[in-house]
Amino acid sequence: MQGKRRQRWAGAIGAVVVASLAVVLAVVVAPAPPAAAQERPRTILDMLFGGNGASRRPPRGVTPRYRITNPEPSEPAPRRSQRKPRSRNAAPKPAAAAAPPPPPPPETTKAEDAETILVVGDFLAASLAKGLKDAYADNPMVDVTAAASGSSGLVRQDHYDWSKQLGPLIEANEPAVVVMMVGSNDRQPFSGKTGTLSLRSPEWDAEYARRVGEIAEIVQKRQIPLVWVGAPPFKFDRMSEDMVYLNDIYRQAAQKVSGEYVDVWEGFVDENDGFVYSGPGVDGQTVQLRNSDGITMTDAGDDKLAFFAKKAIDRFISTNAPLLSGVPAGIELPPIANAATAVRAPPVSLSDPSLDGGDALLGGGSMAVGLTLETSPRDKLVLIGRGTGNIDGRADDFAWNDKAAAVAADDKPVAYRGSIDLDKVRQEQGIKPPGEMPSILDAIIDDWAQSGREASEAN
Repeated sequence: MQGKRRQRWAGAIGAVVVASLAVVLAVVVAPAPPAAAQERPRTILDMLFGGNGASRRPPRGVTPRYRITNPEPSEPAPRRSQRKPRSRNAAPKPAAAAAPPPPPPPETTKAEDAETILVVGDFLAASLAKGLKDAYADNPMVDVTAAASGSSGLVRQDHYDWSKQLGPLIEANEPAVVVMMVGSNDRQPFSGKTGTLSLRSPEWDAEYARRVGEIAEIVQKRQIPLVWVGAPPFKFDRMSEDMVYLNDIYRQAAQKVSGEYVDVWEGFVDENDGFVYSGPGVDGQTVQLRNSDGITMTDAGDDKLAFFAKKAIDRFISTNAPLLSGVPAGIELPPIANAATAVRAPPVSLSDPSLDGGDALLGGGSMAVGLTLETSPRDKLVLIGRGTGNIDGRADDFAWNDKAAAVAADDKPVAYRGSIDLDKVRQEQGIKPPGEMPSILDAIIDDWAQSGREASEAN
């Protein structure tokens, strides 16, 4: 057995060797390309398992030559349109003209009897006056006058003394309402003959409250409404804390003279009561309200200040324009009708059925409008006890006389129309009362007896 296996293995190995030699001879005899002369001869392992990839590459310094043939001529590519050279002397095309900005709306001419709003105070009062002018720009009956001094205040009176200047301003302008906004420049001590009073000390508080009350009394003595606008928050926390302190003094002084205090604080802070540069404007859009310094206002901030103050100002002035202000000259209006000859019409009730055409009931006539002496259907039913009438198909139609003959009453009694003649029965047999009914026990016994008789007869 082992000898036969060895012979088989030897035969297989010999066959492999013979096949390998045949492949080698075929490769050697076959004509090699010019580049093959530079390659290393391939071994049996290379032919069986591949490899010798590096030998396929041309040696360094030898550049293989390849012949490129084009069996089918390709279509010539379309030529690009040659652009004509641009002459240097050609005039350049004029740029598109920018659209002109829209013209500003025409200013409304104020009426001669227009009411004046006098705005006084510091630089924030000037911003407030600008916003109020925009708010009342299209109202000919309201005129806004600004008399603000940017660096003024109630602490330093050497620069601008409001207690002396406010009275002449009121007499010169004759305003319908005075709007005061001050305090941004008052974060400083009082300096006087008695010494220096530090900010927010008890002595400073008493003196500042006295000066604020003096301003309010100047307006009150002239019987003019006073609207005091509080200070907004600022970028610096310490400054904002002082404004909260001063706003409380302004509120008390305005209420003492029956004036209006306008709190604008909530319009310039976030939900955490912190200072913000941007916020919702008067149109609801997010806009920048404060400038980069965190103190002054932008145009949107001016409008928002005016938005808060306008609500209080409108309570003291008449913002309605005259009815004939828009009627051009030369147009004759019809004469006003005489009230004595006017045709009186009854007032229309919102619950009146006639508004939507439902003034008539189903099957009934039209309802009389106005005062009538006829009894109402309710009174007929409740007070008199009568129905509302004979109307076919209605729920209160109880008229039996109009029914068909089958239901109508006959001249003979119902019993006479039957199959038994009661008169004949009376004459022949007479009408006798029925016998006495047996008791239930007798009825049961009789029933048992009857059942027994029937059973015996069956057998």
